[in-house]
Amino acid sequence: MEFGLTEDQEMLRASVRKYAEAELLPNYQRWDVTGEFPDQEFMRKMIDMGLLNLRLPPEYGGQGTSFVDCGIICEEIGRADHNIRYIISNAIHLGEMASAMAPELREEWIPRIANGEMMSLAFTEPRGGADAGGIITKAVRDGDDYVISGEKTSITFCSVSKVVFVSARTGGAGPRGLSFFCVPTDLPGVKAVPFERMGQRLDRAGSFFFDDVRVPARNMIGEENTGFIWAMTIIGYNRCFVPLACIGAAQKSLEETIEYVKQREVMGKPLSKWQAVATELATEATKLEAARMLCYKALSLKDQGLRHDAESSMAKWWGVKVANEALYTCMRLHGHYGWAKSFPFEQRLRDCLGMESADGPREVHHGIIARDLLGRQHAPF
Repeated sequence: MEFGLTEDQEMLRASVRKYAEAELLPNYQRWDVTGEFPDQEFMRKMIDMGLLNLRLPPEYGGQGTSFVDCGIICEEIGRADHNIRYIISNAIHLGEMASAMAPELREEWIPRIANGEMMSLAFTEPRGGADAGGIITKAVRDGDDYVISGEKTSITFCSVSKVVFVSARTGGAGPRGLSFFCVPTDLPGVKAVPFERMGQRLDRAGSFFFDDVRVPARNMIGEENTGFIWAMTIIGYNRCFVPLACIGAAQKSLEETIEYVKQREVMGKPLSKWQAVATELATEATKLEAARMLCYKALSLKDQGLRHDAESSMAKWWGVKVANEALYTCMRLHGHYGWAKSFPFEQRLRDCLGMESADGPREVHHGIIARDLLGRQHAPF
């Protein structure tokens, strides 16, 4: 078993961290306050770093980056701006779907996304985000087209995306009746309604409404009624990217807090000399390292083509939980400064709290883990 990073991976981590601290960190709090969205100059720097073609097909400049290496990138981006990770992971998702896309779709959309245009993935519906097999959005065949009707909610980049990949029911009940469609957001009948949220303001999340939206049959991703497979494939590894970005934010906060407690004096000695403070820092560092290892183990299994559903669920619920606990501890150890808008801690916590529900809340992941432990016959679901 090998737990360390290779020399190439250490170089990757260092280069992404250097980029993130130079280009993302200075904008992190400003974007939250002003509501600005990254401009094309910013996107060009991401493109030059190769962050939008990590797993695209080779003919589109894809690098064939491993999932472990993608995780390293997500963690380092999360240290500076948790929200930018969405742009990178969406480009990764597109690369995973590319082989099942019609040639015309690949030619139209892969270069556009690789050059910084936003895309969305639309699985979640108002009646139940975790019940991917219970989707009621419909896609009805009509000649050479499908007509899509329904609502998707909590969709990242809803108000700025140029295209949305939509799961819709084309067959019977349950997961085997779902298909996946590429839907340009400027088509008649597509409406985007953004949310106002306490965190993750940069991701522009909201609801999509599809009112008899007509798309060509070639816009289907893969075969009819195989959409659930695509959804679970993407969600499976993304359940590691989500906590890694949160762990990155928490790790950065922990490092800043360590420097703070060395300098801040209380009752004649630095905070770091108080046993209770040192113990809290040691505890949070240990939990973050354990969560980090869970994430990279799951991604390593993915790279080997092995099952990783239970491991990804462990990584997702534990990693986000631990990161939020560490962020709260860092805020508290800064005293009243920790809640101040001039410091990034409160924003990092606001941004990461919402990740408790992303790709399934902890209760769903407990069920997936229990199913692996007990067997499907004896598990809750």
